[in-house]
Amino acid sequence: MLQALWAQLAPLEARLLLAIHAGASPPLDRLFLISHDLGTVLFFSPLVLALVFWHLHRGERRLAGLWGLVGLSTYVLQEGLKRLVARPRPELWPRLVELGPYSFPSGHALASATFFPLLAWDLTRGSRPRVRFLAVCVAVLLSLAVGLGRLYLGVHWPSDVLTGWGIGGLQCVAAARTLGFRRG
Repeated sequence: MLQALWAQLAPLEARLLLAIHAGASPPLDRLFLISHDLGTVLFFSPLVLALVFWHLHRGERRLAGLWGLVGLSTYVLQEGLKRLVARPRPELWPRLVELGPYSFPSGHALASATFFPLLAWDLTRGSRPRVRFLAVCVAVLLSLAVGLGRLYLGVHWPSDVLTGWGIGGLQCVAAARTLGFRRG
């Protein structure tokens, strides 16, 4: 079923990727290689572990457990879905980064949409609503940059990135609701 949908979307997605790639330049290459690093397991694993230990040190076992659970579930979701679906990556131009063979969903988009907004929300607990809103907006923009970088680098189809953002956003909202985070 997914393969049939992707077959229909493939020409549109390829045109979109080629249009993005038409604007490639060395400064953008450097920028999106940085965004690539911000979405890796090597970036998020130490971040999540640091948050787990920080919350444990503060006596916030529930927050520590949530960060551990979200970190683990993010990894298992992205890796499990990649293996289950086994969608090949785009092969439209030589890549600046080499990755595994599967693209669906974008793990970078999923992780950045999960962790960056949740981190902003967590770090601004007790802050004024305006500060929290601004922090979450910056986190969402960072997640968008990571996802757009996946397209610029040619390592994901647009639907991979959209799905990653969707799953990550749902996971972030579920985690925030579990903790009872409110808007204010």
